[in-house]
Amino acid sequence: SPTQSGIRMTGDQRGAAICVFEGGGRADLVVGPNGAPTRLFHNRAGTPGLRVRLEGTTGNPHGLGAILRLHFGDRMGPAREIHGGSGYWSHDSVVQILALPAPATRLSVRWPGGKTTDVVLPSSARDIVVDAAGKLRVLR
Repeated sequence: SPTQSGIRMTGDQRGAAICVFEGGGRADLVVGPNGAPTRLFHNRAGTPGLRVRLEGTTGNPHGLGAILRLHFGDRMGPAREIHGGSGYWSHDSVVQILALPAPATRLSVRWPGGKTTDVVLPSSARDIVVDAAGKLRVLR
């Protein structure tokens, strides 16, 4: 409801996208109403997620087709696929923001072709890069 979400829009909407507008790790919402200015809804209350970038191979530098999965101890989070070409004149970002309902202990990446790499996550990591060899680089 508008009371719970803080979002109230009436009329015909043309498109919506999730983004991280100011780099805070919280998913913000952008909506393009029909015949009206685009609106940005800042997520000020959500828990920041883990920002993940992949460095794939020469022929696939962004790791399109890879599947990411966080581990929370012995429990696994949902799978997220890196894909391109998902909309009319648009596509989802290859940079993923993964929800952190609990502290994540590691990240599994199943690369195109079937190879899987696991990286142990430092508890303070909020922005990481994982390459095709399974090397982790913490940016923040």
